[in-house]
Amino acid sequence: MPLLTTRVFAAVNNRTIVAAQQKSTDKNNNKKNVGKSLKPSSNRSNSRSSNNSKSKQISIPSTSQTPAKEIIRKNIGTTLSLTLAVGIGYFLGNNTQSFSQIFKAKGNSSSSPAEEMVVVVNEGKNDSYNELFLIDRLDSATKANAWRVVNDGVMGGVSQSAMMPPSPNMPGSSRFAGTIRLENNGGFASVRRALPNVDASEYKGVYLKCKAAMKERDESKQFLLLAKDAECSRNFANFKSAFTVGDDWEVKLFPFDKCFKKGERMGRPIERGPLNVKEMTELGLMILRGEEAQVGKFGLDVEEFGFYM
Repeated sequence: MPLLTTRVFAAVNNRTIVAAQQKSTDKNNNKKNVGKSLKPSSNRSNSRSSNNSKSKQISIPSTSQTPAKEIIRKNIGTTLSLTLAVGIGYFLGNNTQSFSQIFKAKGNSSSSPAEEMVVVVNEGKNDSYNELFLIDRLDSATKANAWRVVNDGVMGGVSQSAMMPPSPNMPGSSRFAGTIRLENNGGFASVRRALPNVDASEYKGVYLKCKAAMKERDESKQFLLLAKDAECSRNFANFKSAFTVGDDWEVKLFPFDKCFKKGERMGRPIERGPLNVKEMTELGLMILRGEEAQVGKFGLDVEEFGFYM
């Protein structure tokens, strides 16, 4: 091969190798930015304090660098709802137990003992915290809109709900509100907040600062905090922890080691381990049919949520 040709060939090869190495480096850097650990920071100088002096602000790493986050948020609800509907349709089509049987009233003597074991009310009531780590305050319409809606409409029901933004009378909080209806074997409403595969293993559990929207009506209702990990998101499963509220603001605690031990799908226990707190993907709020008090209008005021130690 002529000398000039050899030099040109070598130069091209060198450029190719450098480009490949740069591409590999970029790919590895991108991987490091996904699934970032959500651990307490030793530097508190940038932390925002809530009404509780012990509360610290933490930030959730973003999985997307796209600036049009509002557009993504509007589209993700529809996409996930359709995916959920397909998954639920497959599940129901391959199980002889009807939808109405799955949503049996908790007060009915025919309720399955296994179903009752999935959710325990106020499991974290005796727990305590030293410090709160705030994920977000629901003090704006933008923050309220970050919670997507998943109601029984995905199965033909007609229940309604939404995370309502702050009002002039309640400027510092949003309201999970709606109506539970039983037509077409319906009976649940929920809102969900995505977490991009966060590692919460340094925390004791989840906290929620909330209260009943209407004392006479909502103190008699049972709400559910939902949690998902990566496996749950793939398999349409949840971990649920039930709680009740009063008409005064309170911090509700949901310890990981007590509240999220048994997963379920459509109200039925599934065979797997407890919530994987190293890969949390979603938190949610739900109200589900059961006792007579669960049916009809409801409201839960939410000021903030996060993790605690």
